[in-house]
Amino acid sequence: MAVDFVSRSISPEMCDFVWVVQPPSSLVGILNKDSLPCPPMTMNYEQRLKAAANIILSNDARAGDVRVDSEELGVKAKLKPHQVEGVSWLIRRYNLGVNVILENDCQMGLGKTLQAVSLLSYLKVQKMSPGPFCEFHFCFWCEFLEVHIFGTGVPDTFLVSFHRSLHTVVLCPLSMTDGWVTEMDTFAPKLKILRYIGDKENRRILRRTIYKHVNEQTSSTDVLSLPFDVLLTTYDIALADQDFLSQMPWSYAVIDEAQRLKNPSSVLYNVLRERYLIPRRLLMTGTPIQNNLTELWALMHFCMPSVFGKLDEFLATFKEAGDPSSGHDTTKVKEQLKSLRSILGAFMLRRTKFKLIESGDLSLPPLTEITVLAPLVSLQKKVYMSILRKELPKLLALSSGGSNHQSLQNIVIQLRKVCSHPYLFPGIEPEPYEEGEHLVQASGKLIILDQLLQKLHEYGHRVLLFAQMTHTLDILQDFLELRKYSYERLDGSIRAEERFAAIRSFSTQSTKKSLKSQADQNGAFVFMISTRAGGVGLNLVAADTVIFYEQDWNPQVDKQALQRAHRIGQMNNVLSINLVTGRTVEEVIMRRAERKLQLSHNVVGDDVMDQDGKETSGVEPSDLRSIIFGLHLFDPDEVNNGVLQMSELNTMAEKVLSVRNKQVATEDERKFELNPADVLNGNDLVVGEGSTSLSFNSGFDESLYLSWVEKFKEVSQENMDTGSRRNLLEEKRLKLEAAKKKAEEKKLSKWEELGYHSLSVEDPISPVDSDMMSDSGSVQFVYGDCTQPSKVCPSEPTIVFSCVDDSGHWGRGGMFDALSKLSASIPDAYQRASEFGDLHLGDLHLIRVYEDSDEPEMDSNPPQWVALAVVQSYNPRRKVPRSKISIPDLESCLSKASFSAAQSSASIHMPRIGYQDASDRAEWYSVERLLRKYASIYGIKIYVMKVADVQNRVDLGVLPENFFTAKFVS
Repeated sequence: MAVDFVSRSISPEMCDFVWVVQPPSSLVGILNKDSLPCPPMTMNYEQRLKAAANIILSNDARAGDVRVDSEELGVKAKLKPHQVEGVSWLIRRYNLGVNVILENDCQMGLGKTLQAVSLLSYLKVQKMSPGPFCEFHFCFWCEFLEVHIFGTGVPDTFLVSFHRSLHTVVLCPLSMTDGWVTEMDTFAPKLKILRYIGDKENRRILRRTIYKHVNEQTSSTDVLSLPFDVLLTTYDIALADQDFLSQMPWSYAVIDEAQRLKNPSSVLYNVLRERYLIPRRLLMTGTPIQNNLTELWALMHFCMPSVFGKLDEFLATFKEAGDPSSGHDTTKVKEQLKSLRSILGAFMLRRTKFKLIESGDLSLPPLTEITVLAPLVSLQKKVYMSILRKELPKLLALSSGGSNHQSLQNIVIQLRKVCSHPYLFPGIEPEPYEEGEHLVQASGKLIILDQLLQKLHEYGHRVLLFAQMTHTLDILQDFLELRKYSYERLDGSIRAEERFAAIRSFSTQSTKKSLKSQADQNGAFVFMISTRAGGVGLNLVAADTVIFYEQDWNPQVDKQALQRAHRIGQMNNVLSINLVTGRTVEEVIMRRAERKLQLSHNVVGDDVMDQDGKETSGVEPSDLRSIIFGLHLFDPDEVNNGVLQMSELNTMAEKVLSVRNKQVATEDERKFELNPADVLNGNDLVVGEGSTSLSFNSGFDESLYLSWVEKFKEVSQENMDTGSRRNLLEEKRLKLEAAKKKAEEKKLSKWEELGYHSLSVEDPISPVDSDMMSDSGSVQFVYGDCTQPSKVCPSEPTIVFSCVDDSGHWGRGGMFDALSKLSASIPDAYQRASEFGDLHLGDLHLIRVYEDSDEPEMDSNPPQWVALAVVQSYNPRRKVPRSKISIPDLESCLSKASFSAAQSSASIHMPRIGYQDASDRAEWYSVERLLRKYASIYGIKIYVMKVADVQNRVDLGVLPENFFTAKFVS
C-alpha cells in the first residue's frame, strides 16, 4: 500500500519528522460508509471509481465558488478568469491530497504553465509556516481510499511524513525550459529555480553546488534545505541522472507534456514511479488520450495508482466506450461515455479555447483552417508508379494475407516520401547537383508552397512551416535558400543553445507592429520545425500563418503543433494551411485522421454523439491494411498529365489566403478544403471536413482495390514497351563515360612520368542510402585545438578536417599556421596538387602525418591524417576573391572523409565550420545536419572543436557563471 511505500523510501535524513495521527474528522464524514451506494467489499470496479469521484466532487460542492486572488498566490500577474478558476481547482485538489491532470484538449496556449507556477508560488507563500505544509500527505488519501472504498481493513493510525520546505521537480522538453524560467522569473520571483540541464560536466558542477549547500546547512540545523525551490530538468536527464535526482525528497512534481507517459511500459514511466519519491503530482497535457483507452489509463494510474487499479479492469469496464463502432449497443456506449467523463471530471480539469471564447472568459483572434489538395507532377507520378510496380507482388498478396505489417508500412512510407519530394530518394536529383528551379518543379506541394510564400511575404505575414521528416526539412531549407527567404530551424539535430537562440530570434518580433511593417523587420520570415520537436507548449505567436507540408501519423500531434501560434499573446487572425497530395496515400491517411480525432472527442468531449451508428473509432486493427486498400484513388492512366500553369497557381494562392478574414457563423465553418482543379473550374471552397473531390469509402472496399491492382498491371505492361527508347539513351551515356575514362588514363600516365601521386580521395564505392543509419555514430562538441586530436582521442586513429580554396596558395594565421606547425608536408602537398591541376571543388586530399619520422614503420603513435576539403573557389578579379563555402562540395568532402574514417576506424576532428557569424545560423544549420548525417551513415565519431561560444552558453544559463573558474583554473 502507499504508506508502506513511503515509509520504505523516505530516509530520516530527508524528513523533518514523522507524525502518527488520527484520521481527520472532515474526511471521515465524507467517507461515511452509510453514504456509499453499497458495502465497499461488494462494489465492482466502476462503482469504486464513481465513489472516489463523488468524494472529490462533494468537497468541491462544500467549498463553493471561492477563488483565490493574485495576492494570495504571490504572483505578479493579472490572471484571466479561466486561469484563476484553474489555480483554485488545483489548490483544492492539493489540499485534498489528490493528484490531477490539467488538460486543454489539444487547444494549447491557455496558460497552463502560469497556472502551475501560480500553484507553486501559493504553496511557498501560504504553506511555508512552521509545521506541516498540507492537511495530510498523498499516502493518507490513498490509504483512506483503500480502507473505505476498496475495503482493505481499517488501521487505527496512519503514518504521515511532512517537510518544512517544499522542493518541486519540473520535467519538460528541452526547448521549453526557457519558457518555464521566464514565467517564474517574471511572475513568481520569490521562487528560487535551478535549471538542471546541459552536458555531463555542467551537471556535475551543479551537483557539487547542491552537495556543498546541503553540507553547510545540515551542520547548523536539522532541517534539510536545498538551494532551490524548483528544479527544472528534462525527461532524458531525469533518466540519465536518476541515481542522484531520485535521492532528493521531492514534495511535488510537475510533468509538462505528460503525454510522454502514455505508455505504461516505457522506461520513463516506470523509473519515475519506482525510483523517484514524488507523492504529489501534477500532469499537464493537451492529449490525455491520443489513440486508445490504455493511454488514458496510464496517465490516470500514474496520478492515482490506488484509485485506478489494473489496466485490464479499466479496459473491461469501458470496452464499449473505447470502441463505439464495433457493433455495441448504442445506449450502452452513451452510458459508458457519460460515466467515464463523470469520473474523469474529478481528476482532470479540461478546458477548450472555443468554450472559453464562447463564455467570454478568453479573447483570441479567429483560427481558419484550409486543406489544399496538391497535384502530383510528372516526376512524382513516375516515381510513385515505380514504387507500386516494384511492390506489386506484395500488393497482390495483401488480399490473401500474405503481406506482413512491416512490408506494408514500408510501402506507405516510400509513397509518402514521393508525395513530399522525389529528391528524398538518392539518385533522383540531377548530377552534378546545382541549386535551381528543378528543386521547386519536382514537387506539386513545393510548387504550391512557393506561390503561397510569395504572397505571404508580400503581405508581411510570418510563417511556421511544419514537416514530419527531418530530411524533408533539408529540402525545404535548400528551397528557402534558393528564394533568399530568412528563416530559423528547429528539429532533433539542432543543439540546445541553437534552439534557444532560434526561438528567441523569431519571437523578438513585436506583435504590436503592423503586419505590413513586419516584412521589413530583422525577425525571420519562416520558422521551420519538425512536428514533434520542441514540445507542444512552444510559444511562437510571432507567426500568424501555419503551413503543414507533411502530416503526422497521429492527427492529435498536428492539432497540438497548430497551437504554437494560436494561443494567448496572438494578435492577428491565424491561418492554417494543410498541404496534402490529392488522390494518393496522403489523402487516404488524412481522411482516416478525421475520423480518428473522434475518439478523443467521445471520451473527454463535451457532448455524447447524437447520431446513431456514426463511425467514431480512431483505432482499428486493420488500420494499415485499410490505407493500402485506399491506394485505388491513384489513377495510373494520368501519369503523363501536365501541371498547373503559373497564372492558375496565382489564382489558387489568392483564394487560399482570402479565407483568413472570411466571415462565418460557426467555428466548424472556419474549416475549408480546396482542390486546385475545382477552383480553376470556377467552383468555390468546400466548407467543413467533407470533400467533393472524391467519394471516400470508409469501408475501403476490397473489390475496388483488387480491380485497381489488375488495371495497374495492364498499364505497367504497356509502359514496358517504352523501354527500347531508354536503351538508346543508355548507349549514348556509355560512350561519354568511355571518353571520360580515356582522358583520365592519359592524365594519370603524365603524372606518373613526372613522379606525382594524387592524394585526392575517390567517391565512396557504394552509393549512400541516407535511410540506413547507424546508432554508433555521433557528433560531439569539445573544447580545444582540433589539430591536436590526441588530447581527445589519445589511442585511436584520427583525421583532422579543414577547408581550403582552389587557389593553391597556402594562407596565414588560424588553421593554416596550426597545420603548418603540425607538419610541413601539409602545405607542400596542397601546393603540389595545384601545380598538377589536381585541385578542384569537391576534392578531398588526405595527407598522412608522421610525428617521429618520415617513415610509417618508425612512428609508434596511432595513425593521423589531415583532410583538406576544397570547398571554396578563388578568383582575384572578384571584389571578395574567396567565395563562401559551397555546401554541396562540403557534403561531397564530408562523405569522402567519413568513408575514409570508417575504413581506418578513425575519428574526425574539425573546427566549427560556418559559425563565425553568430547572427546568421543558416550556414551552420546546413553543416551540422551534414555532420550528423554522415556520422550516422558510417558509424563514426566527429568531434567539433569550439571555444568562442562558451560565454554564450553562460549567458543562456546552460553553464553556471563560475564556469570559467571551475573549468580552467582548477
